[in-house]
Amino acid sequence: MLYRLLVSGLVSGAFAGVVVTVFHFLLVEPLIFAAEQYEGAGPAIQAVAPITSHSDPNGLTHTHAGGTAAHQHNAEGGAVHVHSDGSAHVHEAWEPADGFQRRGLTLVANILIGIAFGMLLATALTLYGRDISLQKVAMWGIAGYLAFTFLPALGLPPETPGAAAGDLIDRQVWWLATAAASAVGLALLAFGRITLWKPVGLVLLVVPHVIGAPRPPEGAVGLVPPELAAHYVVNTLFSSAVLWVVLGMTMAYVLQRLDANQESTEPVS
Repeated sequence: MLYRLLVSGLVSGAFAGVVVTVFHFLLVEPLIFAAEQYEGAGPAIQAVAPITSHSDPNGLTHTHAGGTAAHQHNAEGGAVHVHSDGSAHVHEAWEPADGFQRRGLTLVANILIGIAFGMLLATALTLYGRDISLQKVAMWGIAGYLAFTFLPALGLPPETPGAAAGDLIDRQVWWLATAAASAVGLALLAFGRITLWKPVGLVLLVVPHVIGAPRPPEGAVGLVPPELAAHYVVNTLFSSAVLWVVLGMTMAYVLQRLDANQESTEPVS
């Protein structure tokens, strides 16, 4: 059983990650590049005194500007720390270079995400313990898309670079709680045998959105035009749907082949 779970999760997840990366490069990446142009055009950090710079052994660039009295993040992701003497200390955040490095890391990340979701789907199907068909696995894939992508996106839609957003930790906690509640809620709606459990499942789907996702600070406005942000949301959700469709279809094929091989190797009584 463990071999079946690992092989189906790894193979289907890796393949789905490769396929969704192609859609990412075609549909999502151009919008990210466009959004980064607006993000890079944001307000620059102003200094009121001469600036000196140096690099430390870790490769970070440190800039000191006497008289700057602020703590902020610049458009490139660097953080500005103000010392007690009034000097500003800038840490430039590392980011992958455009081209092969950035696309290669995107591919690796998508494969890892695909494998993680593949393991979850394979575990659920193993616990389900019934005959696997393409139609059944497709329904499981749709449920996975709803639980881990669509329903959380109702409160926290995909964000472009430069978008106004709430606290990162709060958003991560809300997303994880919403995904878990959505998965359990859908399971109760689909498999709950007691009448009471189906309403509980519906409540679990609704409660996170009644509580509400963390919002940006009042008055915060993103740097990206709303038309571009909306286009990014639609394309990202579509790419995620492709991931789950490919994941489900590939897993159905792998599981059927594994079952067929197991039957062929069993001794005839």
